[in-house]
Amino acid sequence: MERRDILKVAAVAGVAVATQTANADIIAPGRRPGRRPVPPRPTEAESGQEPQNYIIIETFFTTGKEKRDALAAKFDKELIPQRHAAGFEKVGVFTINDELMKNEKGYDADKYDGAVFVVQGTTSTELLLNYQDICAGVSTLFNLDDDLDFIDEEVVALRSFPSVPAIDVPNSNEERVIQLRTYNSPNYDRNIAKQAMFEDGELELFRNSGMIPVFFGRAVFGSMAPNVTYMLSFKDDEARREGWSKFVNSEGWKKLSKDPKYARTATRIRNLFLSPTPNSEI
Repeated sequence: MERRDILKVAAVAGVAVATQTANADIIAPGRRPGRRPVPPRPTEAESGQEPQNYIIIETFFTTGKEKRDALAAKFDKELIPQRHAAGFEKVGVFTINDELMKNEKGYDADKYDGAVFVVQGTTSTELLLNYQDICAGVSTLFNLDDDLDFIDEEVVALRSFPSVPAIDVPNSNEERVIQLRTYNSPNYDRNIAKQAMFEDGELELFRNSGMIPVFFGRAVFGSMAPNVTYMLSFKDDEARREGWSKFVNSEGWKKLSKDPKYARTATRIRNLFLSPTPNSEI
């Protein structure tokens, strides 16, 4: 069996095990199987809930801003329709917002100034499992001679929160500001607690402060795992500043941030401001 086939079999097995675990009856501590198990949770279809998305974020690293802009323009024209043909519902292409990032503390300019970000969502497990084939299908877009279009790539796959099941596009004006934040946790227990923190009140505070989510998800695999990654979209930078000021000064956040059950849920935070390409759907 070729290595590629082995990886695909392993991926299918992993998703199958995860699905069986998620759908299994939960046995109360101290009870033996068969004694009044907690009923299984209803499926999304049974509950009427919108299906949760898988959100895949690809980051392509180039040698500088000139190469970055050329690659982003190529993706804007050719990659978005290709990913639609593969089955992804929404596809966004972004580069770093140079103006907003120039004063951001801790920003790794050497790494991200030349980066192109592709964000896409799907409800299909099959697309997730066949993602390697989808990537291979666009190889003709790239220059493979000595002057490479990009020199490295990172991929992270997220499972959206039940409370934010699908990618949303709250605004599409040209001046919109896209903020992508990743909260890296020290272990999976703290990672689960960080998701709970959002769903137990932090997300509501975001919305009440005018910070409308594009997506919220927890990493299935990829860089900086375990993590919670989310994206916000603001109509402009003034709206972004006002929203964050209202949030951090709210009584709800002051109370939530001091709750000991959410301690050490985020030990490393990556904050990026992004600019969408003209045809970006996010």
